[in-house]
Amino acid sequence: MSQEPLTPDQFRNATYLDFEGEGATQDHVNKKPHLAGLFSPSEKGNSGRYECVFFKEAWKPVSNGINQANHVDFDSFFDDLANRLKEADAYLVFWSIHESDVLKEFLATDIYTKLEPRFYNLLPLARRYINRREILGEEDSVRGKSLEDYFELIYPNRSPFAPFPLGAAEACRRIDKACEAHRRWRQFSEKQKSNVRGLVKYNEGDCRSTWLIAKRIGNYFSSQ
Repeated sequence: MSQEPLTPDQFRNATYLDFEGEGATQDHVNKKPHLAGLFSPSEKGNSGRYECVFFKEAWKPVSNGINQANHVDFDSFFDDLANRLKEADAYLVFWSIHESDVLKEFLATDIYTKLEPRFYNLLPLARRYINRREILGEEDSVRGKSLEDYFELIYPNRSPFAPFPLGAAEACRRIDKACEAHRRWRQFSEKQKSNVRGLVKYNEGDCRSTWLIAKRIGNYFSSQ
């Protein structure tokens, strides 16, 4: 997995991935994610196109209620994505090693092997940027800081994306229960619909944050 800085054009041409799910168990065993968010930057500026895909069979009603969402098969989706990235000579950028660990664990081996050369973990480069720019004081460290923390350090004058107090893991558990009880989106209560919309909005914020961090640090390292 390459950790040398990509060029600004490579970062702009990349697809940004972020998973949501219940996370790892207490024994540090990963669980298959409930959804993936993907962000594709526009040709200019900070904007782009966001979409999310749901993997759980029971979440089909949820995909009917979210405009930018689809229900997909995990392996088929990433097989198709691997082909598209290869054809475009583009990278799949994610914030930390978590996404690559999940893909390695749950993807069919042949699909993972095809996709893995396109991986780019942004976190090590973000650490280099913070340290080289001496953004933190000598008593502080970037270790253990979240994506949101990095975003605030790198964009101190920009409002961060809205937090999600419920938390992704708890939202996924509640949506699981709602899908067990209801087979159609219109049967969801307003609170249950709000949990879905909040989770998707939170995921979109993480995808967009990762892109904006990549844009800033990509421009910085290209100028060195």
